[in-house]
Amino acid sequence: MKILSCTLMFCLVASSGMLAQAGDPAKVAAYLKSLPAAEAVPLDEARREMLATSAILCSDHIQESPANRNNYLWQYKGSPQLLDAYLNNRAFYGCANWHDAVASVWMMVSTLKQDPKISLNTTIKDIATTHFKKPNVDGEYAFFSGERPTPGGMSFERPYGYAWLLKLYGEAKAGSTEDDKKLATAVAPLARWMSERLVYYFYNLKFPFRSGVETNTAWTMSLALDGASLSEDDTLKRTIHDNAIRLFSGDKHCATNFEPQNNDLISACLSEAAIMSRVMEQAEYLKWLDTFLPPVYSDAFQVYAKPVDISHTNTSGADAQIQQIAQTRLIGLQFQRATSMLTIAYALPKEDARVGVLKNLATQNAKWAYEKYGTGGYEGQHFLGTYALLYENEVKGPAPLAPPAKPKDGGTKSAAGSM
Repeated sequence: MKILSCTLMFCLVASSGMLAQAGDPAKVAAYLKSLPAAEAVPLDEARREMLATSAILCSDHIQESPANRNNYLWQYKGSPQLLDAYLNNRAFYGCANWHDAVASVWMMVSTLKQDPKISLNTTIKDIATTHFKKPNVDGEYAFFSGERPTPGGMSFERPYGYAWLLKLYGEAKAGSTEDDKKLATAVAPLARWMSERLVYYFYNLKFPFRSGVETNTAWTMSLALDGASLSEDDTLKRTIHDNAIRLFSGDKHCATNFEPQNNDLISACLSEAAIMSRVMEQAEYLKWLDTFLPPVYSDAFQVYAKPVDISHTNTSGADAQIQQIAQTRLIGLQFQRATSMLTIAYALPKEDARVGVLKNLATQNAKWAYEKYGTGGYEGQHFLGTYALLYENEVKGPAPLAPPAKPKDGGTKSAAGSM
């Protein structure tokens, strides 16, 4: 096997004997029968409250690590000093960073939309009211659109944080309550600004980021596409379509054996397969997938068929805080894997035996994540509720697609993953 190029979690490899994803249908069917029955963890009232509590508890919890914030709430020069009156001139604070603060608000809004009578509804509404007064949102816009003198400051939270903001905006804009409308109106200026810059970012990206961390291009595209679809941002949707095709359509033989690394939260291979299922026509996607992922019954795919090993993380040593974050990210990885596997499954023909395999493994991965949900402390656990809800929302059905680059005969897209 000859390695052509490698970027952290992803390798392009050439091998005439490499098996295709579709593989042998009989072997796929046999493999499906060999899998243990997958029982989904019920998303009942108690579990909804547990997940929402993770977001609520971190939304106002300021961290003492300016290095993780890129000076977002801290002065640019001199010793670290918390921004004066941040409660009145910032909307997103708490958690461990800006993007998790945004994601936590999305998680609360999405939860409330699905369960308006949840016992935590008053707390969620209070946070939305307190954080999104006009001076708070004006402060956010001024920070992002103004000059940021630190090296790399202009790329602060781009693209991952931008994608989460657009997902939150889409969730609010598609809502039907007065609270949804107020939130969408408040966030709209920043959403427009970030959408425009994501368009530039994706078109100017020479190579995609294929690592297992938040900058992963495929995963960022998926989150942004969720938001753009709900907010009817056609320019961003088309941008994601065009550039996913440009950046990923030539990829082959993803190195699943490289997953995961020490503190991964994202599956590089599954995330790419998931976004491509949303931008390619089904027939075209099936051909691409057959050269990108190994057969589900192969040894190379079994990394997704077992719990992520977190035994190497030592949470009692001198670097316990860092190790705890790494441990919890690996737990969250299982929710992210489950989400991507469902997205891929929705793109396949209903009679394809891989659908059953992917849904089974998605359920198993989510179960393994839930089993370890409480092992992480605040430093790592604050984002687990968000990733759990991403999975639970995906269970309900496929997310919207990106439009094709050139609509045929003025019609709508009929593609992989369509409902």
